[in-house]
Amino acid sequence: MAFFTWNNSYSVGVQQFDGEHQKLFSIMNELYDGMKAGKGKDVLDGVLQKLIGYTEQHFSSEEAIMGRAGYAGLQSQVEQHRQFTTKMKDFQTQYRAGAVALSIQLLDYLRDWLKSHIAGADKSYTSYLNAKGVH
Repeated sequence: MAFFTWNNSYSVGVQQFDGEHQKLFSIMNELYDGMKAGKGKDVLDGVLQKLIGYTEQHFSSEEAIMGRAGYAGLQSQVEQHRQFTTKMKDFQTQYRAGAVALSIQLLDYLRDWLKSHIAGADKSYTSYLNAKGVH
C-alpha cells in the first residue's frame, strides 16, 4: 500500500497540475517503498534528485500559467515553491555529508507539505484559473 495515495480531494481542478501532483506522489512513494524494503538510505539520493528536478519543472509550469492568467496569489506561490526547493536541497546536502535517518524526516516533511500546500495554497487558485479557462 502506498504511503501517499492520490484521491480527488487533492484535485486542484486543473488537469495538468493534477497530473503533475500525481507524479510527485509517485516519486515520494519510491522513498516509502525503499524504506519498507529496508533500503531507505540507498534510494534517498535518487529520490531527492527526482524531487528537485521534477518540482522545479512543475513549479515553473504552474507559475507560468498563473502568471499568464494574472493570478494575484502568484508571489505567495513562488515563495512557497522556493522554500520547498531549498528544503529539498538542504536534505540532499545533509545526505551527501553523511547524515543518517533522513528518510523518515523527509517523508514526514513531504507528507505535511503536500497536505498544506496542495490542499491550501494550490486549491486557492482553482476557481480563479477555471474562470480564466484553465482546466
